[in-house]
Amino acid sequence: MKKKKFISALFVMFLSPVLFAATSAYAASPSQEKVINDTTKALQQVQASNKKVANKQEQQRKQLTTIEQKIQQLQIDLQQVKNLTAIEIPTGSSLKKSTSQAIASSAIQTQNNMSFEAEKQAELLQLKQEKAAIQQLSTSTAKKQRSLEKQQTELTNKLAQTKKQEAEQKKKADDRAAVVAAAKKQLGKPYVYGAAGPDAFDCSGLVQVSFAAIGRSLGRTTVDQETAGSVIPVEQAQAGDLVFWGSHGSTHHVGISTGDGSYIHAPVPGDVVQITTVSSYKPDFALRVL
Repeated sequence: MKKKKFISALFVMFLSPVLFAATSAYAASPSQEKVINDTTKALQQVQASNKKVANKQEQQRKQLTTIEQKIQQLQIDLQQVKNLTAIEIPTGSSLKKSTSQAIASSAIQTQNNMSFEAEKQAELLQLKQEKAAIQQLSTSTAKKQRSLEKQQTELTNKLAQTKKQEAEQKKKADDRAAVVAAAKKQLGKPYVYGAAGPDAFDCSGLVQVSFAAIGRSLGRTTVDQETAGSVIPVEQAQAGDLVFWGSHGSTHHVGISTGDGSYIHAPVPGDVVQITTVSSYKPDFALRVL
């Protein structure tokens, strides 16, 4: 709000109407919804795969434990065979009729021991080969699981980030709608220079009170308020954006875009807070505050 009198040509028609982008009600963009849906599906697939791989890895761990126990038992058996004391063969004066029987018995025992040892050695070799094969599979499974866990983490973070952005956008849309709603509550109230409600307003007073409804503090004059956000073309103004008349640093009027080719403002002394179309009086620039 500046003391310079509002331009008397408020209702002069400009050549072509300019429509504002309507955003009074929030709706997630199709691309954003697609990202959330696609990411959710991908995450579910990765989680299912990760669960299968984890189960497979657990099975391999149990198989290895069983094989290692068998290998340990075989090694014990083999050591016992090696520790068997050789049958003492009688010699010298003790050689009697039973000598040939003892030798035969010893030979049979030795042959049995060697056969047992060979059998156990073959079994041990097979178990060691099975163990090596399962260890190789387990290494591959562990690598796959790490890859899946990495994918799961990335997808989880992506989903959380997208949902956060969606929530932030919804909050902004809700705030914009609340600003417009607060301004509409003042429709019909008279313009009074320097007033900021509750019964009368000037242009910047209306803006200040409307943004205060969402807890946002703006400056009191139009010049203060034009520094509250980022300058955008009038054609891109959405509901809750500000529209200004005049050059930067010396604006003399401000309104609140409704997002449908109109704006709410407190025009001039003798008039009331009202909704005016852009085609009736086009702003010089717009400001994205939210």
